[in-house]
Amino acid sequence: MTRPPGGTTAVVPLRDGVSGKSRLAAVLDAAARRRLVQVLARHVATTLRASAGVERVVVVTADPAFARATLDGLGVEVLEQPTDRPGLNGALEHAREVAGPGRLLVAHADLPALAPADVAAVLAQDAPVTIAADRYRSGTNLLALRPSARAFRFRFGAGSLAAHLVEAAAHGLEAAVVHRPGTAVDLDTADDWAQLPGAVRAAVSRDVPGLM
Repeated sequence: MTRPPGGTTAVVPLRDGVSGKSRLAAVLDAAARRRLVQVLARHVATTLRASAGVERVVVVTADPAFARATLDGLGVEVLEQPTDRPGLNGALEHAREVAGPGRLLVAHADLPALAPADVAAVLAQDAPVTIAADRYRSGTNLLALRPSARAFRFRFGAGSLAAHLVEAAAHGLEAAVVHRPGTAVDLDTADDWAQLPGAVRAAVSRDVPGLM
């Protein structure tokens, strides 16, 4: 962890304002779930903009109007996902092509505890592929790719941590796995909510009161 980060484009995939957070429907109505998606996305985008080494933040989405309204004033770029590149992995491949040949950092849009120190810990790794695992150590919440990892293909989905490690090995790329409190917990279920630090829950619940 000796090489300073620099020249990184952060890519944030963002769903539309209708289908997101469906697993919280038991505790939040549609309007509150939409608000939660917005609050979390703004937090992640703001954190990335404040992180040393991140020069550009690109949000890729099938709903650019929702993304622009959500992230207005944060200095991020909104990239529309082409209809012929469906799914999360398709969206990210498109964003990587647009971003160009520099270092890439993928960050999910629903990480309420993410802090600049977490981003720095991921970017400080020397490995061509760096994965920040979720709390179950089965998923991928942040993924950093150095330019030497251009052949690497995104394998987001169930068991993505193992899938990304296999993908790296297939191309002869060293992969580092990072475990950080701020990258471990996304927010999809009531159980995820219970795992968050109290201060984070308080901050989110100020904007989405139904979560309490």
